[in-house]
Amino acid sequence: MRSPMKNEAEKTGLSRVAASTGAWALVLGVVGFACGFFGPIALSPDANQGPLLGIFISGPGGALLGAILGFVVGCLPLSRRTTVTCLIVAATAVALVTLYFSTPSPQFRATLLEAEFRGCEMPEALRDKTLADWDARIAKVTWAKPRAGWKEDFERMLKEQQGVVVTLNVLQAGRLYENRKPWNKGTLLVKPSQPQDSNKQYFAVRWGTSCDSYPDGKRALMVATGETSKQWPPEILANLLDLPTLEPAPPEYRSLLAK
Repeated sequence: MRSPMKNEAEKTGLSRVAASTGAWALVLGVVGFACGFFGPIALSPDANQGPLLGIFISGPGGALLGAILGFVVGCLPLSRRTTVTCLIVAATAVALVTLYFSTPSPQFRATLLEAEFRGCEMPEALRDKTLADWDARIAKVTWAKPRAGWKEDFERMLKEQQGVVVTLNVLQAGRLYENRKPWNKGTLLVKPSQPQDSNKQYFAVRWGTSCDSYPDGKRALMVATGETSKQWPPEILANLLDLPTLEPAPPEYRSLLAK
C-alpha cells in the first residue's frame, strides 16, 4: 500500500509535467504563429500566401514542438532558472527559423544559354504559318473574342519590334535567379539545367535586325527572356510567334554558368 506522501509526490510531478507541457506549447506556438504570420508580410510583401506560414505550419508546428520539449523539461529535475533559459533559447530558435523561411525565395529572371547558331530567318517568313496557327486556336475558343485587328497589327509589330528568328544548338543551359534575402539581395545564381532541345527557335533582338549578325556556327552567351502579353492574340511579336525572346548576356554571366 502506497503512502499518502508518495501519492502526493506523484500528483505533484504529474502536475509539473502537465504545466510545463502546456506552457511550452503555448509559448512556442504563439512565437511560431506571430513570426510566421507577420514575418512574410514584412519580409516578403509580394508573397501571395505568406501569412499562411504562421497559420498552418509554424504556429501548429511550434505548439507541437513546445509540447514535446515541455514534457521532456518537466520530467527533468531542472531549476526554474534553467527551465526559463531553455524556454527562451527554444523560442528564439523557433523565431529565427520561422523568420528565415519568411524571407523571399530567389526569383527566376531568365534562362542562361551558351549555344551556337544553326539557322536564321526573318519573322515575316513565318507570317502565314503564324496567322494560320492563331486562326486555329481562335476557332477552338468560343467563350472569348479575339483582339480586334490582330491580323492587321502583325505588320505594325514587324516594324516596331524588330528582330530575327534564330535556331540554336544549346551547349549549356541554366536557370538564372536573383537572390532576394536581406543578406544577398540583388546577387545572382544559376541552377544548371539539361538542354531540352538541340534545335529550338528564338526571337533574337539587340544584336542586329538581319541574319548577317547570326552566322551559322557562331557561339554566344545569351539569355532567353520575354514579357507575357495580356491581350489575346498577343500584341507582342515574340508572343504571337510563340517564341522566347533572346538577348545577349553580359560577359560576367559566363562565370555563373560555369559554377
